[in-house]
Amino acid sequence: MALRSDAYYRGLVEAELRAAGHTEPPVSPTAVATHLGVPVRTLPLPPWFTAALVYEDGMPAILLNPTRPEDVRRRALGHLLGHLLLVLDDPTATYPRAAGDVHREADIMAEEFETPGYLVRDQAQKWFNDYRYLAGLFGVTEERMFAAMQELGLIKSRGVIWDY
Repeated sequence: MALRSDAYYRGLVEAELRAAGHTEPPVSPTAVATHLGVPVRTLPLPPWFTAALVYEDGMPAILLNPTRPEDVRRRALGHLLGHLLLVLDDPTATYPRAAGDVHREADIMAEEFETPGYLVRDQAQKWFNDYRYLAGLFGVTEERMFAAMQELGLIKSRGVIWDY
C-alpha cells in the first residue's frame, strides 16, 4: 500500500459516513457496518474481549461483546471498520489482510468515526464551540471532544476560536 497521510484515512471515513447518510451526531458504527454489508454479531464473551473480525461463510463479520461499556464497543467497532475500509480502498488487498501492521491507521479511522471532522465543525458552529455539550452530543468524553476540536483548529491552547 502506498504511503498515506492521516488526512487521507480520515477522508476515507468521511466518504463512508456521507455515503451512509450520516448528517447528525452521534455516528452509529453499527449502521455503517450495515451500510457496508458486514453483519455485527453480539455474543457475551470474557470481560477482556471487546471485538474481532471473523470469517462467516468466507466474508467478514464482526463479533462484539455486549457486556463491554458502550464507548469501548463503539471505539472497537470503529477500529474494525477502519480495517475493512483499508481493504476496500486497496485494489490489491485481500481479506483478511495478511501483511503489515495497519493498527495505527485503523486507530486514526476509529477516532474519525467517533468525532468526524465535518460533523464536529458543523455542530461546533451551531453550539458556539461548547466542547462539553458536543461531547454529550457525540457520545464521547469531554477530553476526547476537546482534543478533536484542537486537532481541527476550533480550540487553541489559550481559548476558543470565534469565527462566526
